[in-house]
Amino acid sequence: KISIVFQSSNPLKDNKQEINKESDQSCFCLLSTDCVDTFVHSDMSGDAVDYEAESWSLAVEHKFCKKQDKRAVKRQDVIYELMQTELHHLQTLHIMAEVFRRGMREEVQLDTEAVERVFPCLDQLLLFHHAFFAAMKERRRHSSADPQGHGRNYLIGRIGDVLLQQFSDENSEKMKQVYGDFCSRHNEAVSFFKELQQHNKRFQNFIKQQGNNSLVRRREIPECILLVTQRITKYPVLLERILQYTQEETEERADISKALAQIRGVITAVDLSVSEYERRQRLQEVWGRMENRSAAKLKSGHTFRKQDMMRPGQTLKHQGPLLWKTATGRLKGDAETQTFDVLALLLTDALIFLQEKDQKFTFADQKPPVIALQKLIVREVANEERGMFLISASAAGPEMYEVHTSSKEERNTWMRLIREAVERSVYLLNIKILLFLQKSLLIQDQKICSSLEEKLQVYAALSALSGRTDYASLVEPRLLVQPQAEETPQAAVLLTAAVTVQDSSYEVNRLLLRESGRPSPRTQQRSHLPSVRVNSLQEQEKQRNLEKRKEEVASARRLQGRLRQEKERWERECQARESQQGEQESRLEERERQCHLEAERLRRERDEFEEQLEEYQQSLERLREGQRSVERERERLESQENLLQTWRHSRQSSLPAVNPHMVIPLDGTQVQFDHHVWTTRASGTSGEVGRHTHTHTHTHTHTHTHTHTHTHSGTDGQMSRLKLRYSLSLSLINLHTPLWAPAGYM
Repeated sequence: KISIVFQSSNPLKDNKQEINKESDQSCFCLLSTDCVDTFVHSDMSGDAVDYEAESWSLAVEHKFCKKQDKRAVKRQDVIYELMQTELHHLQTLHIMAEVFRRGMREEVQLDTEAVERVFPCLDQLLLFHHAFFAAMKERRRHSSADPQGHGRNYLIGRIGDVLLQQFSDENSEKMKQVYGDFCSRHNEAVSFFKELQQHNKRFQNFIKQQGNNSLVRRREIPECILLVTQRITKYPVLLERILQYTQEETEERADISKALAQIRGVITAVDLSVSEYERRQRLQEVWGRMENRSAAKLKSGHTFRKQDMMRPGQTLKHQGPLLWKTATGRLKGDAETQTFDVLALLLTDALIFLQEKDQKFTFADQKPPVIALQKLIVREVANEERGMFLISASAAGPEMYEVHTSSKEERNTWMRLIREAVERSVYLLNIKILLFLQKSLLIQDQKICSSLEEKLQVYAALSALSGRTDYASLVEPRLLVQPQAEETPQAAVLLTAAVTVQDSSYEVNRLLLRESGRPSPRTQQRSHLPSVRVNSLQEQEKQRNLEKRKEEVASARRLQGRLRQEKERWERECQARESQQGEQESRLEERERQCHLEAERLRRERDEFEEQLEEYQQSLERLREGQRSVERERERLESQENLLQTWRHSRQSSLPAVNPHMVIPLDGTQVQFDHHVWTTRASGTSGEVGRHTHTHTHTHTHTHTHTHTHTHSGTDGQMSRLKLRYSLSLSLINLHTPLWAPAGYM
């Protein structure tokens, strides 16, 4: 069992005593729940004691901690947190395996398949994390201040190599596989747990019993599963913090950086596996709600059946509800637009439209509901931010679909995913075509090789028919090129060699046939000299072969020379291209520098313009404020002027009539006034009236004297001024006497 593999080297005395007491009991008792809890507790208790403190600075002695600098202390705290959380994670896995899983098997008596649905890949996770924790413990033991490694004080200097080994190469692939499988089946495991809890009484009692277990700490199975799925996301945070307190330009920092990149890649791969699994589940769900005989007629005449949706290599890329608009009517002017709610499925090589009827999905029956992605074009609908056109340019005839989404963002997402799927579909199709052509070429090469072998066998048979068995060795059948060779041979050299062998075989066979069929009257002599002719033929053949070989060597040397020249030319071209590339890079750098300078200048000008604009706006605001104050002042003056005019008109209307005895001479020689006796309306004002009358008489006399002094000028301007003064004086008199009037009016 796994509990035996992961036992601690320092179990507690109480646990040892419990195990010794129970060693005499039966085997069934050893497999009971209490025994399992004891094994798990003894397994993890020794490590738990070493990591009871909250941080490394509290776990080691205070004097030892004070000797270290703050950066080293913080780094050790993070490493300690990594090991402590790894231990807690390992304890959670032990509880899942040795408490819940074993109890489900032995007490609830569930089958292996059901237990595996709740705890998938649990053994692999245990082995993986136990090896990781054991490697970190070993590094801590070697880093201890005590030579034997049993002291409290330790300082871990190197941890990057352990992290890099854990999160790279083979371990990285194991993490991707195990965590990808576990996290993908998370929701399924929780759902199956709830189903068991509702329908299985024995399972309910088991869960209630484990709720009182101190080792479980009131953790239920869903919570444990969630903790396992979240563990992989904690590593990047811890590694980033360790990297923050690691010295620059060291091997330790390089290893931690590589390990951080590896674990991020693992998380990305796990997320991709979870996403693919969820899409497979959604496709399986939709496929299960379709009729078994569901089929759709394509534009090309082929039939797309329900089973084609689940063929190997077919995956779901995206799905969602769409609004499909279609035009109906025989004539173009009579066409009416109809809309249908459809479920769109974007698969690896097709886009499918489904309609829901009576809780079942069927293929939409308006247009061909299956669109191949190889020649699909996506365009936006003008003046419609949620619509898009799908144009299928198939060989059977083009077809256009108008669909709408619920938002602009969803429309953009659909367009992006469809275009990516189209590009990938074309790429995969090209790969299939290339593989097919490569396979066809290989078959043709094998046919050619077999034909050449047969031809060589025929030549060997012809040589054997000549009756000269020693000549047959000259045309031994062999192939210069074998199919599926690891190294590609030079075509020119091989063809030259093949032609040479063919010519040699042809010449030998021709000579043999000529010698065997030549009529000669000297048969006796020829019978006596067979060896001479054979020797001469052999010498000729050797000479011919020697010449051929010399030609081959010369041809090979010429080929080598051409190859050397071609190599030199290629090197010169590479150097020229490198120099051109260097010049282009320098020009680009210069242009980039100029662009930076220009951008800086534009930024400064923009700042200046913004300052000027702000000053202009402030001046404009002050000008507007001054204009508003001027307008208010003008309105105030106009209102005062209107009030003055109104007051003047009212005062003029209340003035007394002019005395008829008052004479104003036109020649300016004499001005006479008949002084009237003014009376007051009240006796209390007689003194004031007398004073005012005296002032009036004095003023008038002064005016008469002044006028008499200037009468000799004889100018009209003086007369006009005199009249004006008089009228003004009269007005002032009337204005200053609001309570008195001439006696003639009383």
